[in-house]
Amino acid sequence: MNYFSKIILIASLISICTDASAQGLAEGYFTSEALLVPTANGSLVSIKKYNPTQAEIDNAGKPSRNSPMNYLMAPYDACNISMYSKDFESKLYSFDNKGKVSWDMTIGYSNKSVTSPVKIYKDHIYTGEGIKDKEQVMVQKVDMDGKIIWKAVLDSLENVNDIYVDSARVSVLVSFDISKKITNNNGTFSEHVYPIYFFVQFDIYTGKRIVKLYQNMANYLSSLDFKDPLINTDFSYYMNNSDSAAFMRVDKQEAASIVSQDMSRNHSIIQLKAGTESYHLLTLLSSGRNKKTYSLISDFYGKEKKYEAEIPVPVKGGDRSFIYLTAGDTIATVISNAKNINVFYTDITGKTWLYKRIDEVISPVAGTAVSNGKTYILQVEGRVKPGVVGKLKFDLY
Repeated sequence: MNYFSKIILIASLISICTDASAQGLAEGYFTSEALLVPTANGSLVSIKKYNPTQAEIDNAGKPSRNSPMNYLMAPYDACNISMYSKDFESKLYSFDNKGKVSWDMTIGYSNKSVTSPVKIYKDHIYTGEGIKDKEQVMVQKVDMDGKIIWKAVLDSLENVNDIYVDSARVSVLVSFDISKKITNNNGTFSEHVYPIYFFVQFDIYTGKRIVKLYQNMANYLSSLDFKDPLINTDFSYYMNNSDSAAFMRVDKQEAASIVSQDMSRNHSIIQLKAGTESYHLLTLLSSGRNKKTYSLISDFYGKEKKYEAEIPVPVKGGDRSFIYLTAGDTIATVISNAKNINVFYTDITGKTWLYKRIDEVISPVAGTAVSNGKTYILQVEGRVKPGVVGKLKFDLY
């Protein structure tokens, strides 16, 4: 199971981070959530860090009775953190194959610990995030040395949720958060916070905006806690909650297709991945008596092929999971726990096998990637208690 634990911090939900790059290293107060995008010479890493004051650092280790809460007090393995202000700096690092930082840049700032989206298309990087102290977001095209080619700013927005790139356009889902007051059965009140989405396209060469469309169905589903939008073409995307996965077209927002309708109620979705010819759900399958197993549900709609395959690894508390589309319609699933990192492959027939087990685990795995038979692992070394700085550790297997 991924760390979907939530912690109340400054009356908000929270997660984790670290950073600092010097002489090929990266140190600081990073989250434990990272996105890895393999390159020809290593990997890009998108991760957020918190830049505390000295008072916050001192208070994290030995908080006084009446001192205010701050991010550093959260346990390192917390995820999906949300702050009141844009206190997370979104960083992009370029690691070489030896685990050294070639360059880094700041993508933007956010009140959320989840990673900023990053895509590579024909030797250029596309990414985006919020702008510090403004209700704006910025989408950027960057070369492989970190030089900005163009950047586009959008007003009255807070989040860059996902990016898809084709030969002519850069398609982006962006959003702002709204809050609705909820009256509970016991007479108390709470807040329901969720994103309102827009679909935006830019010219790939100039960054000029082509279209911006309000996403009516996506926003209805967002109010029902569908989240984690994933763009799979320049006109469609997926969203999911723990019970269902939905497919939507940008230009047909009067309805959505629930693609998981044949999935039994015993499944709980923890990851979704989709491409132009298939989608895949990694779930926890409950079999009674507190027994759970990992299950991979795949639909290759271009080939009219479906399967449900068990991922043969015990489910443990604190597991982190990742799935990837690889060559030949094979799916890679990575399950990590406190002792090891397990990499499985599942072919188009549903046959699953253990490809690799890695025992060098030093922290909850922040991010992974699988590409061309190689496994990319990012961990944070040294973040063993609140207020302690950590160092990014990138390994290639």
